[in-house]
Amino acid sequence: MQNLTTTLIGNIKTKREIILPSGKAKFNWIDIENIGEAGAILLDKFNDYKNQSIEITGLENENFEKVTEQINRLIDNPINYKNVNPLRFYWIKKEDGMVKGMIIVMILLHFLPRFQKEPKISDFYERLTGKKPTDLKTFIEREKKQFEKL
Repeated sequence: MQNLTTTLIGNIKTKREIILPSGKAKFNWIDIENIGEAGAILLDKFNDYKNQSIEITGLENENFEKVTEQINRLIDNPINYKNVNPLRFYWIKKEDGMVKGMIIVMILLHFLPRFQKEPKISDFYERLTGKKPTDLKTFIEREKKQFEKL
């Protein structure tokens, strides 16, 4: 979820859009606060979980078009999701001043999921903490000011 308020926030604030080569691919949305909390518990109970593979996910798989719609329900200045092909994305980000390595990473993270199955949702966080992970709506409400126009 924090990718919305870090890596993508520049274009959200200045261009009022999220530009990615993601198409309609669905991504699992998890709050870093949930990851941190789970990590702290796992470290505290290290012997109980050592040598195990742990999968922590959020509650929802959504594409960027739907996430943009959710953001727009809560803010005054709407944003758009702009799907672009990887080459166009590369040149847009290059013009924005992003370093080549980061552009490639973003292409891999956002384009390749178009050819994969929807992410699996795990209940491990809930079993570990006794509560559900943060949902997208709650995150967007909490971070609403971040999405407002400059």
